[in-house]
Amino acid sequence: MIFAGTVLSAANQTGTQTAATERLAPGTTPAVQLSFHVDEAIAGVDRGQILTIHEWAGAWSRQRPMSKGQHFLLFLYPPSRLGLTSPVGGSLGQVALDASGQNVSNLARNWDAQAPDAPQPAAATAIAPRKESRSQPGALAEAASVSVVQLARAIRGARGE
Repeated sequence: MIFAGTVLSAANQTGTQTAATERLAPGTTPAVQLSFHVDEAIAGVDRGQILTIHEWAGAWSRQRPMSKGQHFLLFLYPPSRLGLTSPVGGSLGQVALDASGQNVSNLARNWDAQAPDAPQPAAATAIAPRKESRSQPGALAEAASVSVVQLARAIRGARGE
């Protein structure tokens, strides 16, 4: 599934915990429930769809945090037989978008600088075309803006659509 969407809810732990032991009941998998409004459908979803996914809590803890109202371009694996999914490549499969949800956020490009101990979102920085600085030939200037429409077109082209 590939789509640009708005986070409706995030980080609700699922699975039954027993108060006495603070452990999950046997046969349950610790998971996080996330819900999104699909703003731009690219593959495997429909525009306007409310998509609720379940992600293994261990994978969730290693990725960029998501909060209600944020916009992301997500690349998700197909759900497993347990019904779990996660972004392809962990944080590489979640590209933060700006407040309008129309462009890749500068935060996505600089996430590793703001969270130095977190994994680098190389895909988020690699997709932003860079231009040479006019004042310093050979030096790279700030990344140019990349829109969701441009990314969707490129992804569909790569998929042969």
